[in-house]
Parts: sequence; structure tokens; C-alpha cells
Amino acid sequence: MNAAHTSFARGLTSFARWLSVLAMATWLVGCASVVAPRVITLSEADLSRQIERQFPLERNLLGALTIRVETPRVSLLPEANRIGTELDFSGSVARSARMSRGQIALDYALRFDEPSKSVRLTQVRVTRLQFDGLRDQPRAAVDKFGALLAEQLLHDLPLYRFKPEDLKNAEGRGLRPGSVTVRQRGVEITLVPISP
Repeated sequence: MNAAHTSFARGLTSFARWLSVLAMATWLVGCASVVAPRVITLSEADLSRQIERQFPLERNLLGALTIRVETPRVSLLPEANRIGTELDFSGSVARSARMSRGQIALDYALRFDEPSKSVRLTQVRVTRLQFDGLRDQPRAAVDKFGALLAEQLLHDLPLYRFKPEDLKNAEGRGLRPGSVTVRQRGVEITLVPISP
């Protein structure tokens, strides 16, 4: 075998090895994508947009006080796996023209609700409340009002609803939404295997 044939044979062998390495790498990547959990991430900006869609909210508390809540400001609290939100609100007592204003700060966890196919607020906790209408009230009354406001306005509020086609695609791959985790970069919804 002359030098030209030997060189060609070596080149062909090297090319064959390169192809087998490429095929192996492609196979490993394919396996990793099947095994690794799929995650949907909502950034802080996405989250803010989803929450802003829910406002303004207006509710009647105890049949006497009309409350309007608006201007949500969202922050991620990954160390506690929660989300913080500050809201402006105003309220007026029935048959009174006097309007009182205030701010409420709260934090909450998130959960996936299977029946409604949505991510919802849960474990809502008031961390700060300022309301002109309660300025002269004892602290216990202020705390009670804050808890009532959070319960009536935000408990179990849907934050994100999956589109039917999103879940259909996931279910076609044997996956469904599972845990919801607050990270530094946003909220992660992990898709997990559907239990048999």
C-alpha cells in the first residue's frame, strides 16, 4: 500500500471515529432530555404582569366597608420560597363620603391547583399595614383588619393559568405540573412524570 492510500485510510478511520463520537454525544443529550425534569420559568417581570392583571380589585368587607386595592409591586423572596407584594388601597364606610387610604405589604407561597390547572396564592401573610382609617385603633384591631383584607382579597387568587395546549403537550410526553419554587431568577414550575 503506497503512502497516498495509507494517508487516505487513516483519514477515513479518523472520520469514522469522529462520527461515532458525535453519534454517542447526540444519544447522551437525547437521554438527558428525557430523564431531566422540565421546568417552566416565570421571570420577575412575567410575574409582575400576571399579578397586575388581577388588579384593581374591589371587595365589600363585613357588609360595611368597600375596599379597592391596586398598584401591586412584586419582589421575589427565594430564601423563604415566597413572593412579596406591596399594594395601595382605599376604603370607605357604607353611606360615608370619607375615603381613607393605606398600604399593605404581604408575602405568600404558591401552589399548583390541579382542578383549575392554575398556580395560586397560598399561606398569605400580612407583614405591614398602614391605613388612615385605623390610625387610632389598637394594634390587635389593625392586625385583625390586615388578616381579613388579605383573606378576602388574595387567598387562593390564581396567579398563572396554563393554556390547554400547554398541558396537552406536556401530557403527551407523560408530564404534568408539580412543585412551584421561587428562585432568584423567577418562579419555577417543575413538570414531573404523571403517576400511573
